[in-house]
Amino acid sequence: MVLEGIFAVAKPAHVSSAEVLEKLQAIFASSQTFAPLLRHQPQRTSKSDDQVFKMGHGGTLDPLAAGVIIVGIGRGTKQLQKYLACTKSYDTTVLFGASTDSYDCTGVVAERVHCEHITKTLVEAKLAQFRGDILQAPPIYSALKINGKKACEYARKGQELPRQLESREMHVDDCTLLEWYEPGQHGFSYPGNKEPAAAPAARIRLTVCSGFYVRSFAHDLGIACQSRSHMATLLRTRQATYTTSDPPESPDLMPAITFADLDSGEEIWGPKIRPQLESWVAANPVATGHVNGRSEETRQRKAAEQGERPKQRFRGGFVADTKQERIKQQGGKYKGKWSRKAATGGPFQEPATKPVEDTAA
Repeated sequence: MVLEGIFAVAKPAHVSSAEVLEKLQAIFASSQTFAPLLRHQPQRTSKSDDQVFKMGHGGTLDPLAAGVIIVGIGRGTKQLQKYLACTKSYDTTVLFGASTDSYDCTGVVAERVHCEHITKTLVEAKLAQFRGDILQAPPIYSALKINGKKACEYARKGQELPRQLESREMHVDDCTLLEWYEPGQHGFSYPGNKEPAAAPAARIRLTVCSGFYVRSFAHDLGIACQSRSHMATLLRTRQATYTTSDPPESPDLMPAITFADLDSGEEIWGPKIRPQLESWVAANPVATGHVNGRSEETRQRKAAEQGERPKQRFRGGFVADTKQERIKQQGGKYKGKWSRKAATGGPFQEPATKPVEDTAA
């Protein structure tokens, strides 16, 4: 059975989305699970040797973040677009007392502000204003384009943005405080420091729409608490119907395979991924009976209609049936002035005209 479709991988932190696909290509290329797909798929002559399968992901995940990344293989890549607009759930840790230029722990500290007044009760109260429909300003370090150039490219080069990024309407279904850390109860530090920050931190669960920036939320929460903050960790726990939980919290969800599964060998990841792809193949059978996008019945009907259509006249004859014949019939590929050839030994000469005789008496 040729297996292809959609599945999910639980990405570890500090690994890019592209590196996930590279790892899958390398592992699947020599596997028995995908050997039938390798035999039946079209030749990928225009691709490099390490891109064995047609493969893509349903939305990138920052290298800092861990969690679900949806992957399509074979025909499944054609359905990845719909996963860009689905809801997602995140667990994030917000560290108070300092903001960064990137809004997360990979940036440079931009501002440090007192945070002694921030309490668990205050944060829980401020979270209410982030639920429902909100306006969110994207971070400067983002892939959003301004005048055809990514905003992060301006920021990395120290250039000012041609215009400010506009706030966008977002919807937040869930924004809940999961765990509260007093100073000294966590190991999160400010960028550039090795010692844990003497500041409170909060672990928060978010269920949000597509396009939501958790980094912006972490930055805005600190401002709402009359301080500053940034994102210290990020875990995408769910995207669409795929989750990091194994077993899943609901029968409607499917678990993502982990890097540990992939490293353990096909006898571990094979039984986990096979049922998901078998279900996808059953729900998306290969279309048969069509040639060039038309069924045999449609092709016969089109041919009959063409035969009954009256022929058009052309220069005393009839228009040719094929495109190549019509091109020749109308003067060739280059016609008009472009078909004229210059006279031998000199530029093109207009043909001489017969002089008009003077008939005056």
